[in-house]
Amino acid sequence: MTASETSLETIAAWAADVGAAWPDSCIGPAQHAIADTVGCMVSGAGDEAARRVLATLSGWSRAHAGATFVGGDGMRGPAPFAAYANGTAAHAQDFDDNFLAALTHASAVLVPALLAVAEETGATGAQVVDAYLVGLECHAALGRGVNRSHYLKGWHATATVGCIGTAAACARLMGLKGEAMLNAMSLGVSMAAGLKGQFGSQAKPMQAGMAAQNAVIAAAYARDGLTGRAEVLDNAYGFLNLFGGDAPPGWDFEKFPLGSSQGGGPRHVIEAVGLAPKCHPCCGSAHKSIDNLLDLKKRHGFGADDVEAMHARVNTTNLRNLCFPDPGNEMEARFSMHYCLAVALKNDFLSLKDFTPEAVMDPEIRALLTRTEMTATPPESELDPSGEFPHELTVRLKSGDELRITRTHPRGTLADPFTDEDRWRKFEDCCRPTLGAEATRRLYGGFSALSETRDLSELMGLLATPPAHLAA
Repeated sequence: MTASETSLETIAAWAADVGAAWPDSCIGPAQHAIADTVGCMVSGAGDEAARRVLATLSGWSRAHAGATFVGGDGMRGPAPFAAYANGTAAHAQDFDDNFLAALTHASAVLVPALLAVAEETGATGAQVVDAYLVGLECHAALGRGVNRSHYLKGWHATATVGCIGTAAACARLMGLKGEAMLNAMSLGVSMAAGLKGQFGSQAKPMQAGMAAQNAVIAAAYARDGLTGRAEVLDNAYGFLNLFGGDAPPGWDFEKFPLGSSQGGGPRHVIEAVGLAPKCHPCCGSAHKSIDNLLDLKKRHGFGADDVEAMHARVNTTNLRNLCFPDPGNEMEARFSMHYCLAVALKNDFLSLKDFTPEAVMDPEIRALLTRTEMTATPPESELDPSGEFPHELTVRLKSGDELRITRTHPRGTLADPFTDEDRWRKFEDCCRPTLGAEATRRLYGGFSALSETRDLSELMGLLATPPAHLAA
């Protein structure tokens, strides 16, 4: 960044001009992330929030034209509408990946937006993977300027940072260069919105869908000549000052250089930080505590009847996110440490079947809710530049024994990564009940090797199948 450049100009110039010859160490993880998100879209398409968004958008669309609505039984529509519906589905069950470099659910916004644009433009799988990698780096670059202060203030970074970064990805897929790329991102800043005050409701996944839609629209406006200001991240009424919270760090491109597609340059964020695909279908704020409990159970062999109390110590942000100690429905349960630990204590795992209205009211689970207490470290500890945020779990047994464990990284991160078997098991769990075994295998194979696919129409056709309980 030169003295004459704004932060947005630096990021936009990189997004437009970085080479597309990404190494396998970037392409492989990107394809894993895209496939994981597709699985979440298929499963989430049957969720009530996703079905309601689809019902509204399909009324403005028509069959056999435009982009695919996942689970829409052949319904298609304009790319922004498809991105909105599919982004909501991707995030509906909170099973989609976390991206800690930006504090976004990056893939839930990027993948629906890019697939919708790809269908309308005829882009290849390799072009989608390239745009995904560009968008992910932009999520990180934008998020680092405002987080964690932005997130602590109550902004849903998936819908704010995610909208702007995904606008860059869509612009990349549309082939925009120079001022057009900058304008796509600048317009994305104007369209960035989303509050953590909606966590635990159907509005939370809707906000991810909204970000995907707005990213597509911002890029399309820029393609057609609409302009915005280059200094909109930095000026007095810009993103940093209005959205940054109480202590935003601002942008330092020397400390955090944008990734290179060439050997010897700065590593892309997907290699340096990675994504965090989820093995538990609930808010990521609970995952380290769930993993702690499962690790203790495996190590010591106790069961639910042996436990007197559990104490989870987390970050302030996590405590605020997990705001339903006594959840009344499946959406609230996804944001309840008490519920998630109760299920893990009783069953040794959490599945999509644990987040239904009937499961949430299971008397055995309800009886375990009061055994959990949750406290938090001070808010200022989250401004630690090292980014290390350990969560501690203490389990007191009825025998009098007290067990304690600490975890800094949840399962699925680079520190504790998924295996190929883990990835397939999750995808199959998400897709097979709806699509059947053969279509699930074809879909997984296709998206896991997306860069080799020239025509996306067959894969997208598989995604049009309606959720099984709606197809009857």
